[in-house]
Amino acid sequence: SAYQSAESSSLTVGFNRRFSLFASEMKRRIDGARANFVVTVNAGALPRDLWVHDPEIGGGRIIGEGCHFIDLCGYMANSFVVSVCMNSMGNDADSMTDNVSMLLKFENGSQACINYFSNGHRGYSKERIEIFSEGRTMIMDNWRSLRGFGFDRALRKIKRQDKGHKSQFRSFVENFREGGDSLISFEEIYNVSESSIACLQSLSEDRWVDVTPLT
Repeated sequence: SAYQSAESSSLTVGFNRRFSLFASEMKRRIDGARANFVVTVNAGALPRDLWVHDPEIGGGRIIGEGCHFIDLCGYMANSFVVSVCMNSMGNDADSMTDNVSMLLKFENGSQACINYFSNGHRGYSKERIEIFSEGRTMIMDNWRSLRGFGFDRALRKIKRQDKGHKSQFRSFVENFREGGDSLISFEEIYNVSESSIACLQSLSEDRWVDVTPLT
């Protein structure tokens, strides 16, 4: 690719969730073990004529928003997605990506189920993550608290929500000034992008779709 052939290049995208202190804590606690991830996104409904739904501008909710959670699961699993399957409760082209469940298989044997719903109540947590691994469970609620079952001590709870935005921007500025590797490797960005596209292909063709590896 043009990026790979460049003598000096640095690329990043706004996958901010992985820069949250909760994400780094969950990844550290998993410590490379195979895990099951259940991610529930209470995304809420958006007007049908909003730019997000335009495939040429916003890419749709999976390309434009669902990708964040594919990246987050890959980051915590420390592995690449190898195949995906997506199902929707929608019955027309305009609503088919508003209420979906994405299944991901990872190279290291981990797996994830990402539920991206627009039909929930706004009073419920917008984002919730459950992780099951080696007889232990973690529950992260709305980027404010992290509970653990089977761990030797309490995990985290904070007053102010942390989705990783400030941390990513701070790291980006430091990286720009001081140099070094990209904040997110090109291989990871590519894998998440291909996985997002493969999810739409899976929905269209009603089957599991392998994610094209970077060559």
